Amino acid sequence: MNSDDKDLFDYVRTIEVTSFPLLSKILDKYEFKYISFQDLLKHIIEKENILLIDSRSENEYNESHIFETLNFPVLSNHERHNVGLIYKKYSKKAALYLAIEYANPKIKSLERFLIENQASDKQIIIYCWRGGGRSKYLAKLVYDCGFSPVLIQGGFKSFRKTVFDYFNQKKFPYQLIELTGLTGSGKTELLNSVSNYFPIIDLEDSAKHFSSLFGFIPYKISNIEPVPNQSAFENNIYISIINVIKKFGNPEYLLVESESKKIGNFLIPENLFEKMVSAKCIKIECSLDNRVQRIYKNYFGKNDSGIIEIIKIFKLKERYFRKELSNKIYNYLIIELQKGNTKSFIETMLIDFYDKKYKDKGKQPILTLNTDSIEIATEKLSSFLKNNENMLKSSEHN
Repeated sequence: MNSDDKDLFDYVRTIEVTSFPLLSKILDKYEFKYISFQDLLKHIIEKENILLIDSRSENEYNESHIFETLNFPVLSNHERHNVGLIYKKYSKKAALYLAIEYANPKIKSLERFLIENQASDKQIIIYCWRGGGRSKYLAKLVYDCGFSPVLIQGGFKSFRKTVFDYFNQKKFPYQLIELTGLTGSGKTELLNSVSNYFPIIDLEDSAKHFSSLFGFIPYKISNIEPVPNQSAFENNIYISIINVIKKFGNPEYLLVESESKKIGNFLIPENLFEKMVSAKCIKIECSLDNRVQRIYKNYFGKNDSGIIEIIKIFKLKERYFRKELSNKIYNYLIIELQKGNTKSFIETMLIDFYDKKYKDKGKQPILTLNTDSIEIATEKLSSFLKNNENMLKSSEHN
């Protein structure tokens, strides 16, 4: 036991908790209202004015949360650890006492939080992990601030179950149109360029990974936290689909970038990937110079900030790259990186590695676009999508 834990147990032993009421007794004068996750979805899709509050700890919230939720932790990371420790090693009542002692002083900061987020004009909806003590106690505090919150039945677990069921249904419910092309050809850029006018899902953004051995680097040099696990990846995809429905209604199709089955460490859900395999495709072409410029911008960033990570991966996977590239090319590329000749490195990697790894799925494209000008490609893609609505409603490749 470390000194902090010893101090915690010494403190708890000074508390007389035998007469301390159960949480149900503390809360019995409050008449909580509940909402199912499916009803919450309706509120979100219909763009109703809600304030969605996640009462879990910061770490839980950062791992994954429901839509545009704000975090107000009833127990911080450290406090949650302490309460859990007392619950397991000492007594349930002492843990409850400690949790409430941590929660009650937050009433003033909660009042500020509610005012700052215009709570008086919104329906307040609260959840925790499974709709238990933390969300109920935060609801109590919100009541004490003069508001009438609603709790999500089953909490975050009900959201996770919905996502699990969605990606385990036999068929993915939307047709897909797949953008295919070589690495650096601007598929993601084009996808996002039309996102205000046509429904897209960006799987790489959901994974915070560009789907290559170096794919985490663009996010890392932009100080974007990695997605922690498969569940969070699936949650992100599901949220992006709901946001599409919110924006466009139920679409006839979704535009998606071509991917292998894995993005970084994550597997694309099976029913979604099966739909990608059968989807019609739009082929994206681009000059080598523009591909190099795009890769440089994404992976090396300002002042070559990504070069340290690139070198690290290139050395860590040395045996693999020597096998795939040859000893001569590998040695040349290491020297180019160390000299800071980043564009020479990128061009060689595209020609001798990525282009050789690219696997055309053998589909006949319904459209071919050149992205040397993203603006022109966006106009052409938009025009094609508008003028071929009937054909795109049945988007499976034959």
